[in-house]
Amino acid sequence: MFTPQEAARWTGGIWEHQPAVETFSAVTHDSRTVTPGCLYVAIRGETHDGHLFAAAARTAGAAAILAAADTALPPGMPALRVPDTRAALLALAAGWRTQCGAFLFGITGSVGKTTVKDLLACLLEPLGPVAKTAGNWNNDIGLPRSLLTLTPETAHGVFECGTNHPGEIRPLAETLRPQAALITGVAPCHIGHFGSERAIAEEKAELLRALPADGFAVLPAASPFYPVFCAAAPCRIVPVAVRAPGEPALEVPLAFSAEITDAATGAFTVHEAETDRTWPVVTGLSGVHMVHDALLAIAAARMRGVSPESICARIAAAPRAAMRWERIERQSVVWINDAYNANPASMAAALETFAQTPCTGRRIAVLGDMGELGAPAMEEALHRGVGLLAAKTKPDILVCVGERAAWIGSQARFAGLSAGAVRLCPDLEAAQKTLAGLIRPGDLVLLKASRFMKLERLLPDNP
Repeated sequence: MFTPQEAARWTGGIWEHQPAVETFSAVTHDSRTVTPGCLYVAIRGETHDGHLFAAAARTAGAAAILAAADTALPPGMPALRVPDTRAALLALAAGWRTQCGAFLFGITGSVGKTTVKDLLACLLEPLGPVAKTAGNWNNDIGLPRSLLTLTPETAHGVFECGTNHPGEIRPLAETLRPQAALITGVAPCHIGHFGSERAIAEEKAELLRALPADGFAVLPAASPFYPVFCAAAPCRIVPVAVRAPGEPALEVPLAFSAEITDAATGAFTVHEAETDRTWPVVTGLSGVHMVHDALLAIAAARMRGVSPESICARIAAAPRAAMRWERIERQSVVWINDAYNANPASMAAALETFAQTPCTGRRIAVLGDMGELGAPAMEEALHRGVGLLAAKTKPDILVCVGERAAWIGSQARFAGLSAGAVRLCPDLEAAQKTLAGLIRPGDLVLLKASRFMKLERLLPDNP
C-alpha cells in the first residue's frame, strides 16, 4: 500500500523508531485482525483503548502502530505519533484515495444505504473490480477502513456515509471526495440528536456539497427535501421516483422512473427518459421501498454505462445483507429477520411489505423499541404512529417487545386491532416465552426493532 514516509506526510505525524518495511500491507484498528506487515491504528473508544493492545498487535506481526502522542508504548516499538488517531485514520484514507484512480460513489440517507450499496456494487462489477463499504462501516472509523481497501486496479468504489449527530457527514465527504452521490431519503432516524427532519436533510446534503462540477447526484424526486438536495449539489442532478399506476406525475422531470408490477417479488418496469427506453426488472426483493432502492442503484449504474441487459441479469443475484428482510425457515415457520435496525419509516415499510407477503398460516409481527427519537413526547408519538399503521395493515398477531413498544400495542388496539391480537412483552425473555406458546407451522413471523433490542435472538436455534 503506502510507505511509512507517505503515512507521516498525510497525517502530519512523526516517526518514533522507523518501521522495517517499505510499504504497509494493510491497515487495521482491531488487534485481533492484525496481519504481518500491517499498520495498527490505536483508537480510544468509549469502553476500550486500542493503545493497550499495542504489544499484542506487535507480537501478531504489525509493522508499526499509529498512536497518540501522549501515550506510553513498549520500548522500541515503531510508532507514528499523532495528536488524534481517529483524525489521522481519516487523513490516511484521504491520502490513499489520491493514489487510486477509481470512480467513487458516496451513499447516504436515513434508510436503505446498505441495500443500495450492495446492489450498485454488484451492477458495476462488469466494468472492473469494485470496492465497497464492508458491512455497515460508514462512520469515521468504518469509512476510512473501507477506503483503504481500494487498490490501483479498482475501477469503482461504493461507500456509505452515515451519521448519528450533526456535523459527522462533512469530514466523511471530505475524505471520500466522491465523483457521484446517491441519497436514499430522509426519515426521523436519530431525530433526537437533530431536532427536525429538515436538519437531517441538511446533514445528508453535506455529501452533495463535496461533489465536483462534472459529477452527478442521484436524488429521490418525491422527497419533500428534494429542493434542499438540489441546492446543495454543484453538478448534474439525476432525479428518480417510483410511481404507482394512475398516480399524478411529479412536477420534476424524472431521469429514471419505476412502475411496480409485483411488489412481493420486486418486479417493476424502468423508464429511462434520455433514451425513452423501458425495460422490466425483477429483483426478488419484497416491498415498494426495495423497488425505490433498486431504482437508485439502476440509475447510478446506467450513468456509468452499464447496459439494461446486464442490470437485469445481475440485480436478482446481488448479495443480501444479514438481518435486512432476511428470510429464514425454521421448523416449518418462516421468519423475516429485519432486526438490524428500525425507525418510523423503516417500520412502516416493513409492516406494509409484511402485509403483502404470502403465507399459509398467520402473520405475526414482532415489533420492538425504536431509539434516538428525541424528547419523550415525540418518542411516544412516533411509536404510536407505528401502532396506527399496525392496525391498518392488520397482522393476525402483534407482539410488542419493550417499554416503548407498548405504545405501539396500545395505539394499535385503540385503532381497531382486537385486544386478543396484541401481546405486550416487557423484554426478550417474555417475548420468547410468548412466541414459544404461540407459533405454529405455516406462520410468517416478522422481527423488527432498533439494534439495541437484538430481536434476532428470538430466532429458534435449530433449523
